[in-house]
Amino acid sequence: MRIHILGCLCLIGFCGFFSCSEVDQDRQQSPNVLFVVFDDLNDWVGALDGHVQSLTPNIDRLAKQGVLFSNAHCAGTMCCPSRAAIISGLRPTTTGIYKNTDTPLNLYKEKQTLNRHFKQNGYYVAGAGKILHKFYYEENDWDEFSGRRREEGVVGHRENPQKENIEKLAESSLSWGPFSWPDSLTYDARSVQWISEKLVANHEKPFFLACGIFRPHIPWFNPQEYFERFPADSVHLPQVIVDDLNDVPLIGKNIAFSTSNFTKPEDQNNTQRNKEHRDFIEDSLWHDGVQAYMASVCYADAQLGKLLEALETSPYVDNTIVVLFSDHGWHLGEKGHWRKATLWEEVTRVPLIISGAGISGGGTCTEPVSLLDIYPTLIDLCRLPAVPDLDGQSLRPQLDNPMQERTMPAISSLGPDYHSIRDRQYRYISYGDGQEELYDHESDPAEWDNLASDASYLQVKERLRKHLPKNAKEPVQGQYAK
Repeated sequence: MRIHILGCLCLIGFCGFFSCSEVDQDRQQSPNVLFVVFDDLNDWVGALDGHVQSLTPNIDRLAKQGVLFSNAHCAGTMCCPSRAAIISGLRPTTTGIYKNTDTPLNLYKEKQTLNRHFKQNGYYVAGAGKILHKFYYEENDWDEFSGRRREEGVVGHRENPQKENIEKLAESSLSWGPFSWPDSLTYDARSVQWISEKLVANHEKPFFLACGIFRPHIPWFNPQEYFERFPADSVHLPQVIVDDLNDVPLIGKNIAFSTSNFTKPEDQNNTQRNKEHRDFIEDSLWHDGVQAYMASVCYADAQLGKLLEALETSPYVDNTIVVLFSDHGWHLGEKGHWRKATLWEEVTRVPLIISGAGISGGGTCTEPVSLLDIYPTLIDLCRLPAVPDLDGQSLRPQLDNPMQERTMPAISSLGPDYHSIRDRQYRYISYGDGQEELYDHESDPAEWDNLASDASYLQVKERLRKHLPKNAKEPVQGQYAK
């Protein structure tokens, strides 16, 4: 009931400046939004040159149709904090949501979330798949939602119907393997089909449609055809150096050694190497792991292709903004780490593409941007009332001119004291107690050489330190921690 009252008050206030008929007419002409989020997709897409063998024709095609933000970064380095930041427009240091064990339920109820804002301002709002961690959604904030569900004859997002094909890393949740079912009978394909049907339906109001594509999240179970495109014995492994962690401070090593997304207390006392990476090497499975991840990326891209085809055949193709991104990246052995939850480039850097109505195609913006910027950008593009105190900045200037500079770096957080500051050239990491890292991406894009102790970079560090969050909120503990 409270939400409906707020929506009415917002509409009354808006009609104070225009007649209600003018508002209705303007809203009908407002651009639609197709909001697409991948899970655990790093820069291994063709448009970002992250891996020479990646096959992502649909992501690449979309990048040519709009603006590719090639220096985009997540605000939180795991599913829960990243998605909470995007949907609320607020940093982890503002909300206290840093890890998957932090609980954002009150945040979703109390703050003006992105989808709620669109719904209260006259949009039809619907979603499918994983938009928030644990497939959570506030029922009254969506007109329709198809989230976690089981359908007979459909392969679930964590299932492989051919058990004999499942390969698993010892004492780990990392598993992978092909199955012979067509991708039309997979969980992601069903989410895409649900949204596709909404795209071609008749709408009296502008729409905001959110589609969560679960892959390439683990487990890497995909139809056989996608594995066959990347024979394990010919996949290229990530470039690594054996002593990469020698110049990384202790907390950085703790993070690299974690196999629990840095959510267990013992992670902060782990001074041994990453067990999962050791097992990948000793069991000769590194190529298999990379193959499975690349197959998952290719499969996810194919699902996007179906979504784009539905949009392109719909009557809304010329008046729809497409926003595509991943919640965070993923390590596949770089710095001896697998999984997410680090403050290095492999995890913070993500694909971000905005295309569609009123946006010129073919541009690439190399300025540092944050996924926090999505919320204010959509408000700007769709001419919605402003939401006070959002932590991001509209990307409208960069959509108009991809060369337009920004003064704000991208900030990623892994706790109240652990932060990464990424600008055009440098990444600075602070662990809050004097332990720090600094990398020059012009000379060292793989972040192999920590320059933090080099006195000649003191001014660079001082400049970047000014952007470290202050008065960070403590983690919000609740049912997610159980």
